[in-house]
Amino acid sequence: MIFAILFAVVLSISAEHDSKKPKANASRCILSGVVTDKLTGEPLTGVEVKIINSDIKLYTDFDGKFEMKDIEAGPHSIMINLISYKGLVENVNTESGNTTKLLIKMNSVEK
Repeated sequence: MIFAILFAVVLSISAEHDSKKPKANASRCILSGVVTDKLTGEPLTGVEVKIINSDIKLYTDFDGKFEMKDIEAGPHSIMINLISYKGLVENVNTESGNTTKLLIKMNSVEK
């Protein structure tokens, strides 16, 4: 009998604790992509990729890849900058719970 009461108390505390945990936000998504040179197709390293009107900013890796996790779903304007290349702004609409992939081709300013 005491065991049954203790078990019920533990279940009650556990259920209360679980209800206070933050739920996964289904309106979040991932934005990823690759930035390449438009003429050569070579991946570009160190490209700044920023969501305009936010603090979200990162740089491409050695393979020209980037991945922004846990961003708000919806329309975004993405600013892409690299020295010696013409800056770009890409408009993208991300969907809740999905990964949106971009292929960005940059033009050198030498042209």
